[in-house]
Amino acid sequence: MKNTTTTAPITITEKLKWLENRYWKFGDEENLADNLFDLYEVDDDGRMTSQPRRDPLTGETRGLMVLGASGNGKTALLKRALRVDSVLTKFRINHDGTTLFITVPPDATIKKLAEIILAKTGYTKIDAKLRSADAWEIARHRFGLVGIKTVVIDECHHIMRPGSGRDVLGAIQSLKHIMQSDPGVALIIAGVPSLKDAILSEPSGETYRRFQELHLTRIRLGSKAAGLFGKNLMKSAKTLGVELAVEDALPERIIFAEHGQVGKSVALGKEILRDAVSRKRDTISLANADRVFKKSTPGLDMTPFHSADWDVVKAELNAIGWVQG
Repeated sequence: MKNTTTTAPITITEKLKWLENRYWKFGDEENLADNLFDLYEVDDDGRMTSQPRRDPLTGETRGLMVLGASGNGKTALLKRALRVDSVLTKFRINHDGTTLFITVPPDATIKKLAEIILAKTGYTKIDAKLRSADAWEIARHRFGLVGIKTVVIDECHHIMRPGSGRDVLGAIQSLKHIMQSDPGVALIIAGVPSLKDAILSEPSGETYRRFQELHLTRIRLGSKAAGLFGKNLMKSAKTLGVELAVEDALPERIIFAEHGQVGKSVALGKEILRDAVSRKRDTISLANADRVFKKSTPGLDMTPFHSADWDVVKAELNAIGWVQG
């Protein structure tokens, strides 16, 4: 594991930077690590290496599909793995690194994705007339040329959209061909649940069978993940020198406000802390949290941060059909 130890922040600038970079664990980190372990060879000490496992008969590698609704923390989870795992070192031109991380733009076609990969691996001779199949052949060749062992494609569902000028089956085939590259790369793709549905649309099912699946779910109130969220929030507040009243049940209110979506809950929790630090407040009141929440969700008469006992507020919001999020 990489050393991520940092000194305690003191100034407002240091505190805000610390908060921005702070990762809050929810338990999916261990699940991801367990799934990643299956993609690679191990050494004689049982430690995962950067060498992808390959089928001795076909030469193909293995893949992992990380699925979750928008706002469920897929990107943060994968980027954390790149920061802390000594095997998944991020590839950059002219730097050591074996893992190429790609975020697919919303309007990207499969050809555009190949061009992005080429650019990120230092290929500067991209011709506008280059065919998609040729672009992918060059991209797969470059993996071995520059030492890439793992390819992570975030927001992968974007290349699976049907429509004019798009080729869903071609996109699926391109993913399969990545795992057929020589000398071989492990493939990790992440997206919303429709990504799985799209890959399943391939009549043969050949590509889908090559992937393990990791499903990220929402935080349920009272669950272990909810307890971890509370600890993350409280520990961060303590480091930043901000007090939270336990009786206010702020973690539970945040989770409820964002319907348990991990990424959105973390973003709101951090924004509430940021508001306190930047305005030099020593404590966070429900009124402060309510004000922060309403900036992104205007027009609400009542929010989970209403200044009353949490059980009473929750019951009232449930009664009126809380639908925010």
